[in-house]
Amino acid sequence: MRKLLIPFLLISASAAYGADWSVGIASGPFVFGDFAKRNLRIQTETGSAEQTTTLSAATRAGIAVDLERSFSERFAVRVEGAFTRAPLVIKGNDDDGVSLNAGDVDITTLGLPLVYRINPRGTFRFHLHAGPSYASYRINRRDNASSSIRLFRGTRASWGVAFGGGADWHLSDRFAIEARLTDIATESPFRESEMSAIGSTEFPRPHNVHTMIGIRYGF
Repeated sequence: MRKLLIPFLLISASAAYGADWSVGIASGPFVFGDFAKRNLRIQTETGSAEQTTTLSAATRAGIAVDLERSFSERFAVRVEGAFTRAPLVIKGNDDDGVSLNAGDVDITTLGLPLVYRINPRGTFRFHLHAGPSYASYRINRRDNASSSIRLFRGTRASWGVAFGGGADWHLSDRFAIEARLTDIATESPFRESEMSAIGSTEFPRPHNVHTMIGIRYGF
């Protein structure tokens, strides 16, 4: 009996340690903020009016994968990556939502968020997460695109911050369905020197919002 106890304790300790890890995969719509905004005042028959041109990306589905390590019932840290490709769009304030396809952008986002579980037990568990992020923007400009905002071709990256929350529906001790929303704020990949000298150009910090649903497996 004593000989069987030692292997049993080793197996139990290994299982308890392994339960601290989980892997997740999720997908859903990625909504992108404004990368650049140009204001131009034009003369009309009745005076003058301001015309605004905005550069952004269309909403597209993306995929995210992560590896999570729990340190206690309430705290964990994740290493995660999100990937998507979306058309670049240029919108004016008078086009009633009609956008011009000016090229594509491949966006890869890496993050290291700290996870705080509001209720670490139960069938439905809620959490908050926040931490640093790193976004890489690869611009694939169309050569035949007519645009009032010039686009570069290449890759630029910038650091930012990500924060959000989520909910897990635990079907078992190891398997759960997870829904989460993350707001990632980074610098714009575009520069003032690349824009036309006509008018004034602003470069807001784009808030890229990832809304995803997926699965999580503990091991």
